[in-house]
Amino acid sequence: MIPIPRIAAATRVYPGETACGDLVAWWQEGDATFACIVDGLGHGPDAHHAARSLLALVEGQVGLEPAQRLATADRAMRHTRGAAAALVRIDPAARTITTAAVGNIQGALFAARTLRFDGMPGIVGAGLRPLKPLVVPFTAADILVLWTDGLRPVDLEPDAARADPERLAADLMASHGRQSDDCGVLCVAFRA
Repeated sequence: MIPIPRIAAATRVYPGETACGDLVAWWQEGDATFACIVDGLGHGPDAHHAARSLLALVEGQVGLEPAQRLATADRAMRHTRGAAAALVRIDPAARTITTAAVGNIQGALFAARTLRFDGMPGIVGAGLRPLKPLVVPFTAADILVLWTDGLRPVDLEPDAARADPERLAADLMASHGRQSDDCGVLCVAFRA
């Protein structure tokens, strides 16, 4: 049976601001699911504009892999303050995720084992070195978590994959979110 990813996210605006610079989106392209988490530099309206620009750019590049999309977005975002971002392509049939990440975005695939990954140094919109995508197999017992630097590092117990992604995202925001920045977290469960 091919697993269908279940995705949820939570974001929180920097205290005193009205626009959040940490944004999350996910969408289908054929049999694949894409998920993106973005941290526009700083906070407020300019950070929000940079994050929304990146999301629009990567969603509009149908047929390209995550690293190619971020490289193209880098060239198109020179007029913004820039952003950190992680873009993931989930292939349920192959049971793999392909991820490319830039800047202070962190992620981990949790279950019986934990695989952590960080964004490569840089800022989307400020010129990037060639990105090296990471391709990782997943099982139905795994849960993928991506978070911005507005959250303290995430660590989950081995049974976390049984958690509802929506509840997990809300719990992580409440327990790990910092008051000194915008916050964003994305959770993907792979149970069939």
